Amino acid sequence: YGIAIPKCVSASPTAAPTDSGPQPTDSPTLSPKPTFAPVIKTAEPSKAPTPNTFFCGETYQDAEQNCFTATPCPNGVGCPAGESCYGIAIPKCVSASPTAAPTDSGPQPTDSPTLSSKPTSAPVIKTAEPSKAPTPNTFFCGETY
Repeated sequence: YGIAIPKCVSASPTAAPTDSGPQPTDSPTLSPKPTFAPVIKTAEPSKAPTPNTFFCGETYQDAEQNCFTATPCPNGVGCPAGESCYGIAIPKCVSASPTAAPTDSGPQPTDSPTLSSKPTSAPVIKTAEPSKAPTPNTFFCGETY
């Protein structure tokens, strides 16, 4: 069988290009002004909370020593009668309030061992019976045996 291959067909060469395409101009042409990438405005990052360092007390020492239980006065006002607002510049007044005992008791030891549930036996994994080997095909087509 033969496969027909088409011959390459081309027109005869010309002296000048036949594709007119864009032609040069006598003066420069203006193209549209370039655009800038869009500016996506995002929210400013939030500032870390400012801890209160102003507490009420009868004296500075009273406010400093009792800053965990003293009335806070972050705006310089709001103290009970007989107390004034003091700015405490020590780190202990911006940490968590100390407690007399641990706040998380966790597991407690016992006087004697505790019994847990009885151990279980290992799991039994049941598998399917193996399948029989496939029967090979012994029948074939042909003109002779």
